Amino acid sequence: MVTLFAIALLCIGDTILLVRRCGPGFGQGSYSMVGGKVEAGETARQAVKREVLEEVALDIPESDFELVHTFHRKGMQEKLVALCFKVDISKMPALHNNEPDKHDDMRFFKLNELPENILPAHKQAIECIQKNISYSEHGWE
Repeated sequence: MVTLFAIALLCIGDTILLVRRCGPGFGQGSYSMVGGKVEAGETARQAVKREVLEEVALDIPESDFELVHTFHRKGMQEKLVALCFKVDISKMPALHNNEPDKHDDMRFFKLNELPENILPAHKQAIECIQKNISYSEHGWE
């Protein structure tokens, strides 16, 4: 079984917003892009819009999200396909960490200066996006 995820690359110029996961579960202590599972009955764009609103309090129109990358990840417990949507948030209001129980830090990083403790699949996706590579696989080696 494969789970579908929708992930947001929230950009201002050459910087992107990452959140550090602190809650129990996958990726604790690692930075990641904002996003999560696509729920039953919603499209990927609806899911990424919902996740951004839930996590960082930005209400972005679905039409602003541009699909820029897809990755297929094989993890220890689940396989997933993640659709990565890019959006410019330079004209958006201030961000707010709406889920402090899940993220203990959120900050902007330069695209060429990503943190060491970033989820490997997210780092790979960001690097592919910079090279205009539309699809990648992670964990299938």
